[in-house]
Amino acid sequence: MKKIYVLALLFLAFQNVATAQQETIIEEIEIRDVEDVEEMTEIPFSVLDIAPLFPGCENDSSEDKKDCFQQKIFDHISANFIYPEEAKKNNIQGRVFSRFIIDGTGKITNITVRGPHELLENEAKRITALIPNMLEPGQHGGEIVRTLYSIPLTFKL
Repeated sequence: MKKIYVLALLFLAFQNVATAQQETIIEEIEIRDVEDVEEMTEIPFSVLDIAPLFPGCENDSSEDKKDCFQQKIFDHISANFIYPEEAKKNNIQGRVFSRFIIDGTGKITNITVRGPHELLENEAKRITALIPNMLEPGQHGGEIVRTLYSIPLTFKL
């Protein structure tokens, strides 16, 4: 009976040590990931070596991927643009600048908009938020980078 009790205590002690080691490893991985994201450089789209890969541009050459990216953005805006009814009623027009970052995983983040009226800004933000995640992030100097991209949206009646 003593042997079973001792074996059970040893088993529990080893299990606790193994669990503690696992938790330590998990914490170290999470810390490294956060540091890598913070250190990632932000580069404007216009100077990238390799553009983020927009879904549908997979078969284009590397030079054509920038053009394809921009065409897909234009197509996305055209397909999703809805002039706000309230803005139509009040004859609200103008240009809204939408800016966002494509992060190191290809996700659209940090959307900011600036324009002459909140109704137009809200529509620009809605359209921008609908942009699909990229299949691959942008690259510059052989490194994955966060890509800055700006879109001017003109609201005209």
